[in-house]
Amino acid sequence: MLNPNLTKSDAGWLLNVFQPMRHGRIAGNTIGTFVKATNLISGKNLSVPSCGCEYKTQAAIANSYFDQYKSEIEKLANAV
Repeated sequence: MLNPNLTKSDAGWLLNVFQPMRHGRIAGNTIGTFVKATNLISGKNLSVPSCGCEYKTQAAIANSYFDQYKSEIEKLANAV
């Protein structure tokens, strides 16, 4: 279920910031973006993994959530 507290601004961030970089490099300087996306979409409060070995998994989770809820995110971002 998409986070019911997701705002129009958050949806815009997901589409305009997260979406263009979501299949790019996963590293210490980008993992925060994946965690933020996961938190916005799910309503959770996860923190950046302490071990780089977890980055790929965290990115996969963020991408999966985005794929599942993309149409709902777009509707919210484009709502009048």
